[in-house]
Amino acid sequence: MKEIEPKVLSKEELTRISSEINEEELLEFDKHFLNNFVEPLTVIEAKEPGSAWVKVRDKEGNIKEILDVTSMNWTLTLGFANPDVNYAVMQQMTRLTHVRYNVLTPARAKLCNKLAELVPGKLKGGRVVLNCEGGGIAIEAAMKLAMIASRGADHFGTFWRGYHGASLTTGSVSHPYHAINRFDNFGTGHFTRMPFPYCYRCMWNYKEGLHGKKDPGCNLECFQIVEHYLKGMAAKRMAGVIIEPIQGAGGHIPAPPEFLKKLKDACEQEKILLIYDECQTGTWRTGKYFTVTEKYEKENKIDVSPDMMVFTKGIGGGFPLGVLVASPKIKKRFTPSEEHSTFSSSPIAMTASLAAFKVIEKQKLNENCEKMGQIITKRLLEMQEEYNVIGDIRGPGLFIGIEMVKDRNSREPFTDLVEEMIQLGSKHELYLGQSMPILSFKGNMLMRNVIKIKPPIIITEKDAEFILEKFEIILKEALNKLK
Repeated sequence: MKEIEPKVLSKEELTRISSEINEEELLEFDKHFLNNFVEPLTVIEAKEPGSAWVKVRDKEGNIKEILDVTSMNWTLTLGFANPDVNYAVMQQMTRLTHVRYNVLTPARAKLCNKLAELVPGKLKGGRVVLNCEGGGIAIEAAMKLAMIASRGADHFGTFWRGYHGASLTTGSVSHPYHAINRFDNFGTGHFTRMPFPYCYRCMWNYKEGLHGKKDPGCNLECFQIVEHYLKGMAAKRMAGVIIEPIQGAGGHIPAPPEFLKKLKDACEQEKILLIYDECQTGTWRTGKYFTVTEKYEKENKIDVSPDMMVFTKGIGGGFPLGVLVASPKIKKRFTPSEEHSTFSSSPIAMTASLAAFKVIEKQKLNENCEKMGQIITKRLLEMQEEYNVIGDIRGPGLFIGIEMVKDRNSREPFTDLVEEMIQLGSKHELYLGQSMPILSFKGNMLMRNVIKIKPPIIITEKDAEFILEKFEIILKEALNKLK
């Protein structure tokens, strides 16, 4: 690799930019930062390259190490500062760091080809759109393509508790943040929100919908409502339906594969394009398969593959990347005015993505993800027998959600417990995640009661044991504080 040598500033000056910060700089930052939701800890560097652990600095200047069970918003699949990804990126940086959107680079061509090979079912061999801004922009690309392909329809079906972005448009696709946002999202009239199959909290009172599976007696009554919307109950003809096969932000809630199959069949019948948001469940996060859609195809022998699929999070190898893959049956393509962005052809992000894929495939980290997920889930199920506040545990792989309840009979959400556990996490060397808030119009918290365990898929058995040990300590301490 070419050696990068600075020409204007010293190596020491340049190194300090990313490696040090003092109290005065933090106080100044506090004055000038427009957002008000910064963590009290400042992330400094990986414990070691490619580790699930990170060094952080507290307000007193103390340095401690934390195992990040959130993978920094489910993104760092290979941990912090993976050396193989970084080497590939450094190689790319000596050649190019930026090109405009319509310029082709080797990494862009290779990544498109690789994604067309990896995607499941009828998406295989499809066309790919890349951006370097994330999943929300990829969702918007899918919506644009659906409107082009449907020749005039501009209405979309979405689902309760779904999350697909926070722009003024994708905020309308996502579940509303009543009383938190001080502005209205745009285009709310273009969306019809439909019931998602939340088997643990079934509206038809089935009680055995546990661990991400539907009640054996369930007749998918929830789908019957969705079908009515698809066939004409919605205000306008739909161009597309947007769904997470397993809801992430909404609480790690899997749609039964049978529901997805019925949805797919109904969309085909009504000529509505089906769009899957696998931003969180893609890139081997749920185990040995690239997507949860592929998992259902291989394990359940059921093809639920959609017309379009959207990715972000782990797919960028730690760099910003959003992806849309469209089925080969969609013949329409974007014109330059319809899909472009100044920074959305970054060769750096695309190089990082390809390098990450190669590392995962060579080290068989998809299998490690499945194995570590089984270890953690098995122990959590044992804990559930001891702690009545653990209501449900939903996977698969290292996509684990633990729904906390005041007791298992009532299933009343225990939001206060989850909030307390999140606060205690870093004290016990864990970054924990939680589900998004579900609020009333008045701003009352209805539920935010799912703890997320989604560490990098490179974790070891020792890491898994550490997570479980600390999780139980945090749970006990939080319960004691709430007595």
